[in-house]
Amino acid sequence: MQKIGKNQLAFMIVLFMIGSTPLFELGIKAKQDAWMAMTLAAIAGMLMTAVYVLLHRRAPEFDLAELYHIHFGRIVGAIASSITAIWFAYESMRNVRDFGELTMLALLAFTPKWIVMLSIMTVSYYTVGKGIEVFFRVVQMLFPIAIFSYAVIIVLLFTARLTDFHQLFPMLENGLGPVFKAAFPDLIAFPFGQMVIFLVFWKHVQEKNRLIRKTFGPLTFVSLFLIAMNILIMTVLGPTLASVTSLPLLEAVQLIRLANFLERLDILVTLLLYIGLYVKITLLYMASVFTISSAFGFTYRAVVLPVGICIYLTSFLEPNNTYHLWIGLEVSLKIVPFFQVVFPLLMLMVGVRSKFRQQIASLK
Repeated sequence: MQKIGKNQLAFMIVLFMIGSTPLFELGIKAKQDAWMAMTLAAIAGMLMTAVYVLLHRRAPEFDLAELYHIHFGRIVGAIASSITAIWFAYESMRNVRDFGELTMLALLAFTPKWIVMLSIMTVSYYTVGKGIEVFFRVVQMLFPIAIFSYAVIIVLLFTARLTDFHQLFPMLENGLGPVFKAAFPDLIAFPFGQMVIFLVFWKHVQEKNRLIRKTFGPLTFVSLFLIAMNILIMTVLGPTLASVTSLPLLEAVQLIRLANFLERLDILVTLLLYIGLYVKITLLYMASVFTISSAFGFTYRAVVLPVGICIYLTSFLEPNNTYHLWIGLEVSLKIVPFFQVVFPLLMLMVGVRSKFRQQIASLK
């Protein structure tokens, strides 16, 4: 079985959770209080991650499909595994479409979308085919590039004096109601609830005694980073502009003008979003493959190509970007809590079926 290091896990959590998040000003329904909604969702996300870790610690050598099996039984477990694998593939498909739309909007307006999306799917397919160890090492190399680039953007936004913290006021103008509505369930589902995917990969971590620290440490960093970026974009654009722009971070960076020569930093933002989307597409794709192969006994390599073809073809189902965003932010986010909250809590309450207890005990 392929293994990953504890630091590689930490880097993956950071880049996966950041992922495509800067594409959106999350929690904007709460207007200038969006950062409060992000904070509430981050706290709830920590609690849900604690549930995921607890489930993993029950059977540390089992992945998500196997956890479904030992908690729900063979038939129900197979059904749960199937729809979870479909959900992983669906989320991967959404990021493939985001990649295509971003490229058309920011860089290659006249390049056919199918070529752009085929390109990223080819890279992702190649990565998934190489296996978990190769992918996690790639992410380890991408990590410093991404963090340095975000640091540069933050410094330049402040240096250009584009921030106005008065944009965050008045706080709680309409009370706590809009904050809670923005946080639950939308911000739980995306991005914090997506930590459930690591139930597929935690079994591959070599030093399991460091798993809790290498999970909650990076998750805390990501939570603080996303809250800070939410505040930063709001102070630059304000709640009105942030709520209507397609790419808030890109819009903010386009305002940077320094010494009449440093401008047009769109490519830096695009690079960051490409890194994030590549990581999300590939990890979700790989999770779908692992879940199917584990649930039904197929070999890993036999599943890689069919799942990749399905992800690519379904990325064309939505007719335009407006419909794509509406489905993702208004419809999908109301459904995915079943995978992120309902199934894990059911497993926690049901407990391990007695006939598997001795098998689990022998693996510990």
